[in-house]
Order: sequence, then C-alpha cells, then structure tokens
Amino acid sequence: VRAAMAIVKTLADFHDDGVVYNSLNTRDVVLSLSPTEEGYSATFIDLSRSVIVSGDDFSGESIDKVRAKENDLRTLGKLLYQVFGGSLEDLDPARIHSDYGDDGFVPTRKRGKHQLLREGLPIYLGSLISALLDHALLSTGVCYSDARDVYHDLKVYVDDASGQLGRIDLDDDMMTSRLRLPQNMFYGRQAQMSLILHLFQTSIEFGNVPVPQMAMISGCPGSGKSTLVDQLKQPLIDLGGCFIEGKFDKAMRPDTVLATALDRYFGGILETSKFVGNVQVSLRWRIHDILGSTENNPFLEMLPNLKAWLSEDSSQFSATQSNDIIGMGSSGLAVSSQRVKYLFCKLIGAMASRSSPLILFLDDLQWADETTLDIARMIMTDPDITHFLFLGSYRDTEVNRSHPLISKLNTMEEQGVTVVDVKVGPIQKEVVNTMISEILYTPPSLCRPLSSIIHSKTGGVIMFILRFLQTLNADDKLWFNMGGKRWMYDLDKIRHTEIQDDVVSHMTHQMARLSKDMRMGLMFAACLGRKFPSSVLAKATKHEVTDAFTQTCIDYGFFQLDDVNVYMWQHDQVQQAAYELIPKNKQDSYHLLIGTRLYMDTPDEKMKDLIFFVVDNMNHGVALINDHDKRTEVAQLNLQAGEKALSSSAFQSASEYLLAGISFLDTESWSTDYDLALRLYDAASEALFVVGEFDTLMTIVEEPLRMAKCFEDKLNLYNNMIRTHSCTSMVENGISTCLSIISQLGEDFPTEITAEIYHREAQEVKRLLHGKTKNDLLSLPTMTDSNSLGAMHFLSHLLILTFTKRPLLNPIGVFRLVRMTLRKGMCNNSAFAFACYAGWLVSDPVNDVEAGYYMGKISVEMMQRQGCTEATAQIYALVYGFVNIQKEPWQAGLQKHLTAFEVGSQVGDMEGAFTNIFQHYNASLFGCGHNLIVIAEALRNYTQRAFQCKQIYIWKSLACLLQLSHDLMGIKDNAFTPHFTEETCYQDAKLKKSFAVCRGLVHKRKYIAILTGDVISAATLYNVANEYTLGSIGLGRQIHMMVGDFVDGLLGFLLGRKYKGTEESTKWMAIGCKCLDVIKGHERNSDWNFANKMHLLEAEYYFCIDDHENAVASYRLAITLAREHRFCHEEGLAEEKFATYLMYCNQSDAALHHFTNAKKAYTKWGAKVLADRISKAMAILAPLCSRGSTAF
Repeated sequence: VRAAMAIVKTLADFHDDGVVYNSLNTRDVVLSLSPTEEGYSATFIDLSRSVIVSGDDFSGESIDKVRAKENDLRTLGKLLYQVFGGSLEDLDPARIHSDYGDDGFVPTRKRGKHQLLREGLPIYLGSLISALLDHALLSTGVCYSDARDVYHDLKVYVDDASGQLGRIDLDDDMMTSRLRLPQNMFYGRQAQMSLILHLFQTSIEFGNVPVPQMAMISGCPGSGKSTLVDQLKQPLIDLGGCFIEGKFDKAMRPDTVLATALDRYFGGILETSKFVGNVQVSLRWRIHDILGSTENNPFLEMLPNLKAWLSEDSSQFSATQSNDIIGMGSSGLAVSSQRVKYLFCKLIGAMASRSSPLILFLDDLQWADETTLDIARMIMTDPDITHFLFLGSYRDTEVNRSHPLISKLNTMEEQGVTVVDVKVGPIQKEVVNTMISEILYTPPSLCRPLSSIIHSKTGGVIMFILRFLQTLNADDKLWFNMGGKRWMYDLDKIRHTEIQDDVVSHMTHQMARLSKDMRMGLMFAACLGRKFPSSVLAKATKHEVTDAFTQTCIDYGFFQLDDVNVYMWQHDQVQQAAYELIPKNKQDSYHLLIGTRLYMDTPDEKMKDLIFFVVDNMNHGVALINDHDKRTEVAQLNLQAGEKALSSSAFQSASEYLLAGISFLDTESWSTDYDLALRLYDAASEALFVVGEFDTLMTIVEEPLRMAKCFEDKLNLYNNMIRTHSCTSMVENGISTCLSIISQLGEDFPTEITAEIYHREAQEVKRLLHGKTKNDLLSLPTMTDSNSLGAMHFLSHLLILTFTKRPLLNPIGVFRLVRMTLRKGMCNNSAFAFACYAGWLVSDPVNDVEAGYYMGKISVEMMQRQGCTEATAQIYALVYGFVNIQKEPWQAGLQKHLTAFEVGSQVGDMEGAFTNIFQHYNASLFGCGHNLIVIAEALRNYTQRAFQCKQIYIWKSLACLLQLSHDLMGIKDNAFTPHFTEETCYQDAKLKKSFAVCRGLVHKRKYIAILTGDVISAATLYNVANEYTLGSIGLGRQIHMMVGDFVDGLLGFLLGRKYKGTEESTKWMAIGCKCLDVIKGHERNSDWNFANKMHLLEAEYYFCIDDHENAVASYRLAITLAREHRFCHEEGLAEEKFATYLMYCNQSDAALHHFTNAKKAYTKWGAKVLADRISKAMAILAPLCSRGSTAF
C-alpha cells in the first residue's frame, strides 16, 4: 500500500502541474526506497503520451483532455490492482478498455452479476480500485476525480491502527446486500473521553482532595452518551478501576436501580473471583464493619449477591458483631429511607480504596428518584469517601432549571463538589464521514457526498444516522455491489428522501413496514419495559412469539441479549418507537391484556417473581376495569407488589403501588374486603411517611380512621400521623393526638400540670423504685399487654414532641414511662424511659447526681439486654451527654458519642446520631480543650453531613461550634455558608423563637468576648442570654452551659473589680459569687472537671477582696489542676489571669513568665487569636521587665 501511495503521489503531482500522463502502466513506473512517509518514491518514465493542459481545461472546457485525466485515474486503478497482486485477466474487459465511446461506459447495478476482484483483497482497497475503474459513475459522486483524494484514502488505510479497514471476507449479509451495523460505535468523542480519564486518574492520585469531583454527561437522546461510557469502561478498568453501572427507565421503578447495579457488580465478583487473597479479606472486613452480620440483615436482602459473597467465609467474622445494628426500627419498616441512604453511602466508601478505585455510572438520571439523587449527593459530599468517581448522564432536552436533578447538582456545588459538565452534542460532518466510511469499508473520499446529505438530514445525532442508513439499505438506495466488491448508493434518490423530524418517529415509521407478526411482537415487548425474560414475552403473547422473532429483533438492532434468555431494548428510543406502533386509544387495553395474560398463566407460588410485570401492566388499565371483584383482585396484587417493594426498601415504588391499590377500592370494600383495605392504607401511610409525601399521607388517613372497626386498627395510622406532625412542625397537633391516644389506651394522662400533680407523679415513681436493686430492675418481666405497649410507644412520641414546646408536660411523660415499666414489665421503650429519668434526676431542682448516674448505667445495660440498639443514639445522648458529665471526666464519654453516631446512622436515627456528634465536639471544644485545628476539620465534615441529612437544628448548633473554632483560630471563613451568616442565623432563630439556637449563639459570643478581654460586650451578652429560658430535662446541664456558669463567674468578678466601690460592683460581685457556688456544687460531684474552675474563680474572688495569699495559692492550684486534667485551654486562661494579677501586684518578671506559659497553652490549643493577644501584652511588658520597672 505504501508503494501504491508513492505512485499516486507522483501522479497527483503531475496533475497539479497541469500534466496528464495518459495511460499509465507498470512498465512506466520505477520504484525506489525513500526516507519519505511512504517509504518509496515513484518515477514515471516514457512521457511520450503525456499532455500538458491548463487549469481551465480541467474545469471542463476540453472534454477530450478531461477524459484523458479520467483515463489516468482508470489506468491507475488497473495499476494499483496489479501492485496489490491482482491480474488484469480478473477484470471485466469493458473496465480495462482505455478508450470510452461517445456514449461512455455504464456498469451494471444488478447485484447478481459477479465481476469479482481477486480473492484476498481487503474490501476497502477493492472499493478504491473499483471506484477508479468506474468513471462512468462520476456524476453520482461515487468515484474519484482527483488523484490527491486517492492518496489520502490510501493513507487512511495505512494509518488504521485498529485494522478494521483490512476486512477481507464477504459475509452473508454483504452477499445479500444487507447492512449490519456494529455495536457501540464511537466517533467524535475523544476530547470527552480524555477529560473523564483525567478526572479518574486525579481521583486515584489524590482521592477527593482538595475537592470532590464528578462528571455529568449531557446530550440529546441518541447522541451517544452511554456509548461514550461503554468506551471508557475498559480503559478505566485497565487503570485499576472497579466499574459499577446502572440505568434508569422512564416506566420502571427508579428506586431499585442503585441496588440492582451494586448487586450485579457483586454477582460479577462471585463469578470471576475478581478479588483474591489479602485484597479480598480487606474488602470483606471493610464491608462487614459497616453492615454487620449477614444474618437477618434487611439491607443485605436488597443485595443477595453481596450477601452470598460475604457469606462465603463468614467464619472469619467475630460472632460478637451483633446483627441488632440492622434490626427493625421503630417505624416498622425493614430499613428506613435515611438508613438506606446511609448504608449505601457507607458501602461505597468501604468499596473505594487507593488499590481499587471505584467508578459508579448512573445513566438517564433525568428519570432518577429523589432517594437515589440524595444518595449521590451524600456520597459526593462525604469526606470519608475517596478514590471514587461518579459518572452520570442525562438528557438535557428533558431537564430544565427546576428539575430535581439540577436542584441536586446545584446543592452539591454549594457544598463544595466540582461538577464537570461533559457535553455530548451532534457529531461534526467530517466525523459522520469517517463513521460511514468505516461502516461501509469504503474510502472517505467516496463517502463524502453521502455523509454530507445524511448529516444534513439527521442533524449529526448518531442514533438517527445509523437508523437512517438502515432505512436507505432497506429501500434499495444503499446496496452492496458484488461486481465492484463495494457499497454503492443512489445520491439523487437519497437527496430526495423524506425523513421524520426525530429518530423515534422515523423508527416507528420503519417498524410499521414490517410484517404483522413482527409488529405485534414489538408492541407487546414495548409494554414489558426495558428488560424482560423470554418466558414473560412468551406468556404476554400467548406463546405466539418464537425464537425467530427475538433473533430477528437482535439482527435489526431492536434487542440485545442481556443475560441467559433475558432481552433488553437496544435503546429506550427504540422501545418508545415500538410502543408508538400502538394507537394511543388502545395502549391501556394492550397493557391490561398483557397483565391479565401474565396473571392467568402464572401459578400463585411463582407470582412473586412476576408481580411487578403483572401489576405495572394492569394499573395502566384502571379505567377499563369496572367489575368490583376484578378491581378487588387488582388491589390485592398492588398490595403484594407494594409489600415486596417495601421489603427491598424501594419506598417510592411501594407508595405508588399502594396508592394504586387504594384507587381500585370503592365504598363497598370496607365491608366486603376490610382486611385488604386496612392493609393497603396502613402500608401506604408507612411508605408515604418515609418518602416525605406528608400532604398525601394526611389526606389518605382520613378514610381509614373513619371506617376502621376498632381503635386498635387505627394505631398504626395514628403513629404515622404523629410522626408527620413532628416532621412538619405541627407539634401542638401531634401532642394533642398523642394525649388522646394515650388516654384511649387506658393511661389517664393530665393535660394541665400543677405543682401538686408534678410532685405526686414524681413521688409515685420514687415509691415504686424504692428498695429495688439493679438486678431487680434488669430482671423485670417482658411487657405483653397490647394496650400498655401502645401507650409506651405513644408516650415516647410525646417526650420528643414536648421537649421544647411543653416543658412542664415532658417530665410527666418520663414518670409514666418508668411507672408503666415497673408495673407491667419491660419493652423496647423502657431503656429510653430510664435514661430520661436519669436526666431528670440530675437536673434542677432535684440535682441528685448519684441517683441519676446510677439510673443512667441501668438504662444502658437495659438497652443491651433488650437488644434494642436502635435506641443507642438517644440513650447515649442522654446518659453520656447530660448525666455522666456530672460525675465522670469529660474525656471519658467522647468515644461513646462517636459510637452512638455510627449506630444511630445505621438504624436511621439521624437526629440522635447528630445530637451525639454535637455533644462530642461541644465537650471537645468547651470542656476538654482539644486542638482547635483538628476539631475544626472534623466539624466542617459533620456540619456538612448534618445539612445533607436535613438536621437543620443540629446543623446550626454544629456551625456555631465551627464558627467559634474559626474565631479562636483567626480564620475569617463563614461556618454558616452558604445559607446564613452568624448574625442572620441568630435573627432567623429569634424570629422563629428557636431559643435553644439563640442561647447557643449568645453563649458562643460571650465566651469569645471573655477570652479576648471584651468585657463590655460580655456584660451585654450576659443580659441577652437571660432572655432565653431553658427547656426540659437536663438542657442546662450540657457542658457548654456548665462552662457558661464558669465564664459568667469570671465576668462577675472582673466587673466587680472594674466598678469597685459602686452599686454596679455589688451587683456583679453577687453574680460572681452565685456562679462560684454553682461550680462548687458541680465540683462536689466531679472534682476532675470542675476543681480547676472552682480554684480560678476563688482566685478571682480573692483578687477582688485583696486577699493576696489566697489569690496566689488558688491561681497556682487552678493552673496545676488544669494541666494535670489536660484542659490546656483553661490552663492558658489560668496562666493569663495569674499574670494579670501579678501585673497588678507590680511583679513584672513573674507576670511575663506566666504570660509566656499562657501563650504556650493557647498555642497548643490552636487559639492563634489568644496567643497573638498575649504576645502583644508581652511586647509591652518586656521592656519594663528589662529595667526592673514596677510600673504595674
């Protein structure tokens, strides 16, 4: 071929210079080796027949001389054929003849006339030679008119690295002139491919640091988005990536896509043993750590292949890993929505690692459900997930600014995710030409007239191009010529071919020309969804569809084989085209017919396998089913489908099936099919609550509450109503409903609380507890009475609802929970009841820390014995966040809060989980003085997560802690971004009367003011803080509030000195002494946490009354205890206060020494602002010390 290139180049140079060689043959060419690109140079000899012509002659003014040039190209064809090893005897004499008659040579278009070039010649080169010989077809544009084009086409062949153009054999399709299109054609997307590969390599090298990145591929239907990813798959795997892919379907259940994709991936691991040795063991351990045991694990029921893989060697996992972590939640659903999101997020995090980076591709996200989009957001913003790349694709023609996908992407970007938009538009005209050239094995120059028309008619949409090519072939406008061994086309007819505006309409038009049996099969298959087993198609068509039909659909490019006897539409646009074969007024009838056939042909024991196919089709025909019994039957099927969807945590799908089932009921159903109606409404209310469709829930519960036969049948509905009230801030409605239900369950509950009632209720609990040992309490019998169990459940709801809104009612709920446990036995709510009681004991006015500490330990052990670990987050928040901090070192409970966060997240108790995170970092910052840099980094992550999980109250509290860290570190970043600033957050909370948030922000500001010496602001904030009253049990006993008493004491004594001798001084001294008494009371219960604070307040008091000896002793003791107890922040504060006192006593050298110590402690804490402040004081003090000055 390179030799041929050299010959063609020399001829092209002749023509460029205005010379026609006139009848070229092998005797006239001398080849020699050359360092040129071709490797050869060609010299023409014997120029006796050559003709010199002008450029005008070539343009058509001299027909004889133009024919001489054509003769050059025709004889070039003969010459190249010989160069490639052919014999002139192979060729038709009419082609070899060098002289055209006046009427020219018209080659036959009959497909049966064989004028074969020699066997073994690649089709591409055969097409090139044939085009050189067939100059009578010049007017159709399918032959050569310029030698330079021949040269470029030969170069394309040489440069073809894939070898695709070297195809030699003629298959049956070509011999019958049938165009078969290759799968996954990929053209014109190299830039997009390179960009995504770069993103992946970045994720391998740097994880998700400094910012997580994701790629969103967008384009119109059929533009090749999925094909782009198909082409990326192998290169990504070759780079060490693990590839997981799922695809959404407009007509099918979107909330199963992610689980299906992950399960399919693990199915591949089972089949191929992808992970072996230590890599496999490590991955198993990581997944086991976040999922727990494989036994009785509802989440793993969604992923049977993962369960099977984990169970292959389950003996390696410790039996102490309790399966209770994945136990039933209080909602009654197997796995709550939030828990599903959390576990999917954690599973992805466990799978992705530097050695096995993970790629998750979700196709057609325009049809994704809210839950999956939220999981994607959580994954992308989870700082623990690294070495991960998310790829998504969507149709930009079906997504506008208000679409949920765009809203979610905007939210991700606000949370720091870089969303890389990869546009996949129509391909360019030259790319279309390359594609057609490779499909037809025909040189690009010969395809250009055809590709130009096709590009114009299809707009460059790949799928449209391919379908149009098939249409041209079917219409005999594009055919394979056996004589010339090349594809030919009728350019004029193609130019005048009418075409539909979009690919779906075009395909529907073409399908309509198929046989009746083919059309019927396609219409039935289109109703079955994107993917279906052959057995289902057979039942739907009453076994009239044969294997020949499915094979024909594969041949036509309608179907592809997805698994053994499972077919999938090649593209959803193909499915839509087939569906549009059905007249719109008959589509519901077709669905109903299919659903009925599947139902009638499926035994009851196998119905669970086909239930979704049956119900999806029957529900389309709801308006066509009028008979009461038949509607009841369909309602029952919807219940079965809804319950199956619930069991796999497909909550959105479940709600749709259950609501559809309800729509089939009528007024008679409550009398004729009571159990069915009640089950539908119960399950629907559960599903609607989980997916957050609260308005619909509140609407549908009205009928069953009216029609239920007994109160017990209403309880689950009431339960979901109350949970909805809690989530929608309708707290008073929830409280009144709770009280009504508790009363109907036999528990007479007071609604107006007086001091007498409060005292009586408290004393009754104390009486029942009197004399009971720990063993007695932990050995209480199990509660069995259904009314009592119901009352316990609704009392627990009441506690949550009344915590901030009805603080006087809240303790009564605690007393009743404990009282019922003592009288009627233990249940899952009992441990929580005792934890709340422990919180009440340590709060004002009881202040019985020992008793509360004792009850707290009992509640934890009770929870463990009961196995109700779903309550871990709530109980740990109470016991370790309110109770034990009164007695144990604050450092002791930190790990408990982290444990509670993990367990709470796993069981879906996100409020309890993030409450524990707040308590952990509240203690770390205010109480323990841990390094601010470490705290701030962790808080940024958890603040972001809290917002993701819609825990807005906790998010504000965490943001407050993060802002405090920033302020102390001297960082100007806004911790409340992008939604608030600290001030707008405060004003918003004040407007909404969210006093807990207001109190936290005021306390934070007062703490900063005291530490930075802004006494006037601190005094103002002290007065503001008193405007916000405390709520219920133990709220004032959190660590930041107890530290607040300490800070208020420092402020009181400081202002007492400042205003000494005035009434203002007396007021502030009284405040200081009151706070000192409070801290002394705390110190009696926990000297570890409060001794250093007590001694520092005492030192400040002695400073005020000029008791030098006691002041010095107390300062020194405060410093020593803070250091010993590892409170470096309070060590710095004590050193600073002592240095200030020494300056007052004119002991500059000693003061400088303690200022130096204070700076070291503040620096260790990470409080740059405080360390810099001390440095300024030292700079002023140092010169005075060097002169021995006593100016201070």
